[in-house]
Amino acid sequence: DGIQRMSTIRAYVCGEFPLRRPEYLSFLEAPPFPELPGRMQRRIRETELLVNVIEHGTPEEVMFNIFTRINTGGAPLNAQEIRHALHRGPARNFLKKLAASEAFQTATTGSVGGKRMQDRECVLRFLAFHMDPWEKYATSNLDAQLRRAMQRINEMSADRRARLEADFVKAMTAAHGIFGDRSFRKVRLGNGRRSPINKALFETWSVELARCSERDIETLVEHRRELQDEFSSLLVEDQDFERSISVATGARRRVKKRFGTVRNLIGKFLP
Repeated sequence: DGIQRMSTIRAYVCGEFPLRRPEYLSFLEAPPFPELPGRMQRRIRETELLVNVIEHGTPEEVMFNIFTRINTGGAPLNAQEIRHALHRGPARNFLKKLAASEAFQTATTGSVGGKRMQDRECVLRFLAFHMDPWEKYATSNLDAQLRRAMQRINEMSADRRARLEADFVKAMTAAHGIFGDRSFRKVRLGNGRRSPINKALFETWSVELARCSERDIETLVEHRRELQDEFSSLLVEDQDFERSISVATGARRRVKKRFGTVRNLIGKFLP
């Protein structure tokens, strides 16, 4: 990106093309470089750019480490923005498509922000544990799990991505059918206040619901009141489960605790 920016500035200074429409200094719109005020020309010529060149073949872990270390100016990128920047390919648009889907927006009541890619991280967490079952999660490194998921999505066929999309839509539709506008939230009995979307609950409920058959989902929807009550009781009575969705959620034992608990809860209502 730094090299591309240098090439753009060099081409502009040489008069090859004007810069794009300025966002604030409208009086500078589209003039060639020689027509800029002398002070502006001097500032452009004397600007120093720091460029970090990462050679082809550099291990992914090293790239992420470098990217994180230099990501200190302005508003630091969050983890999902860094994943997006470093994993070019179909995964980017795939996550964007699922995050913008009607099923996701309905299940989350449009409350997961897209400005900093929080919505895409939710989608990615579902995909990561749907593709690699939580029973095999052994590293306690959730970030590595999510990075592997993006890489796998880039490498898989369009048909495979289409099947993942269908599973995702099924899970979102099922969650909304069971929990309504309180899907993926900490629902407590007697509390009329609606809590925010919880990412750990999102990945857990969505993955477990995606595993269910259509008939199973119909049964769960039929018993949604009892299921909601049981889930609310869990949040109050099972402190280990509460911690598994609240603190250090990437730890192996907490991943297994929340997934196992939700699977057992679902199993109570299925024949």
